[in-house]
Amino acid sequence: MPATDENRALFEDDKEISLTLARGLDLIEAFAGDERRLSIPELAARTGMNRTVVRRLVRTLEKKGYASADRGQYELTPHILRLIRGFIEGRSLPQIVHPLLRAAAEDIGESVSFAMLDDTEAVYVAHAFLPARFTLNMVTVGSRAPLLPTAVGRVIVAFLPDIERSAILSRLSPQAHTPQTETDAARLDAIFADCRRLGYCMADGEYVEGVASLAVPVFDGMRRVTGALSIIFPTHGHDATEIAEKLAPRMQATASALGSALQ
Repeated sequence: MPATDENRALFEDDKEISLTLARGLDLIEAFAGDERRLSIPELAARTGMNRTVVRRLVRTLEKKGYASADRGQYELTPHILRLIRGFIEGRSLPQIVHPLLRAAAEDIGESVSFAMLDDTEAVYVAHAFLPARFTLNMVTVGSRAPLLPTAVGRVIVAFLPDIERSAILSRLSPQAHTPQTETDAARLDAIFADCRRLGYCMADGEYVEGVASLAVPVFDGMRRVTGALSIIFPTHGHDATEIAEKLAPRMQATASALGSALQ
C-alpha cells in the first residue's frame, strides 16, 4: 500500500492524527537506501505523493536544516540525528550498551550487534565492530533486516507472545521471504520452537548467500523480549559444538547484562 494511502487510512480512523506530519515522516524515510541524493521527482515516486506536496515538504526540511539542496538534488544533513537523540540517550546506548557490546565482541572474536523490533523488521540500534573480522557493510546502526531469513529477526519473533507473533507474521509481505526461506506455517513454528528450546536462533545463507548468523534474545525486567544480540560469520565459520558451548552462552550472558542495564 502506498504511503499516501496508509496515511489517509490512519487519518480517517483517528481525527487527532496530523496527515502533514505523517507525510513529512514518509519523506524523511524515502531517503533511506544507497542513493543519498534525490530529486523531487524521485522523492515523489518513492512516496506516492505529488510533486507539489513533495517540494513543499522538502523545502521545509531544508529551511529547518534537516536537508540540503544542490542543483535540484536533496540530501539529509547530520542535523537529522537530533531526531533520534532522545531514543539513543534514553536507552543509555553510548554509556552502557556500547561498552557491553565491545566487551562481548572482544571476548567472542566477532562483531556484535543489538537490534530491536520495528513493525515487521529488525533495526540495528547499536554495533561493536571488529575491523579485523568478517562483517557485512550493511550492518550498521540504523540498517534493517527482515524477520524470517535472519537469526536476529527469528529470535525476536520466536520469543514474542503467541498473539503478537501471529499478528506480525500475518502482516509480512511476500518480499519478506527469500527463495531459501521456508514459508510453510508448520515449518516456521518448528523453527521458532527450536529457538525457544535452545535459547538462540541460527540462520545460514537464507538472507545473504554464504553468510550465517547467530542471535540470542534480550529480555526486559518482565521477561518480555526487547531485542536481540547477533553476530554474522561465513558459513561453516563456526561449528555446531562451538556455537552451543561457547558462542551462544557468552552472548546470552551479555544479553542478560544488557537487559538488566536497559531496565
